[in-house]
Amino acid sequence: MRKCVCGMALALVLLVPLAASAQDRPGLRMGILPVIDTLPLIVAQEKGLFAEEGLDLELISFTSALERDAALTSGRIDGFFADLVITLLLNAQGQDLKVLTEAYHTCEQQPMFAVLSAPNSSIRTLAEIGDTPVAVSSASIIEYFLDAILARGGLAPASVRRLEVKAIPIRLQMLMQGTIELALLPDPLATKAVTGGAHVVADDRGLDTTATILAVKGSFLKQHPGAYARFLKAYRRSVALINAHPEDYLNLLAERTRFPRELKATYRLPPFPAPGPPAPAAVVAVETWLYDKGLVPSTGTYARLIGKE
Repeated sequence: MRKCVCGMALALVLLVPLAASAQDRPGLRMGILPVIDTLPLIVAQEKGLFAEEGLDLELISFTSALERDAALTSGRIDGFFADLVITLLLNAQGQDLKVLTEAYHTCEQQPMFAVLSAPNSSIRTLAEIGDTPVAVSSASIIEYFLDAILARGGLAPASVRRLEVKAIPIRLQMLMQGTIELALLPDPLATKAVTGGAHVVADDRGLDTTATILAVKGSFLKQHPGAYARFLKAYRRSVALINAHPEDYLNLLAERTRFPRELKATYRLPPFPAPGPPAPAAVVAVETWLYDKGLVPSTGTYARLIGKE
């Protein structure tokens, strides 16, 4: 009988570290879209970097932002790859989302968003837009960047007409067919359009602002106080690997995202920013834009929006 009791006691002792280990290794379900900006997440998962830092990351890919957002609000995922526009909108609707880091920041080397004219169009500059509508998705990061590009180019955003075409692939198809004359597209579809004969009217170079971010629910960070630091450490390692040898990851990019395979031989992968929160000015600019459109009730939420290490 004593042997049995001792055996049970030993088993319990051995189980305690295992239980503690499971608690110390939180699982994070992150919703992503099949786009370039998610490459550091994909590389970090493929190389086991998150596991090495004590975080079980599950990447769940969605074909549309609507599906991703529905999964977030229903509790199927803990966080997501997104942008400041949708993150601020969801927070205004009652979600408590914390930004972990920028995923992509505009840079001079290569634009991420561009206003393009169709191959058969004569429009080459913003000043020539006139009454021609630009295809966008309203109240989105696409429309935000359109307004920012227009304002930097000296045009009043309100003076430019918009045409609602939410699905980016359809927007690209309509532009290349000449069904629409102007559209704002993200890369690499913007590059694909240019190789097919479209013309760059203006792009996001010079804006120096946040394009996309990674965010999680505030409740997740409260339940797992060390998860933020672990996530950033793994993510930082992944960004460093990609930026050092971007050509090594084009095959993985083509396999795991909607990257056009015909661009693989010539496309130059843009540099990813060092992990860190977006600058206050970037958040204020998006928040003010949303507030002016009547889409959020107030501004000044930067401190509540940023995750804590």
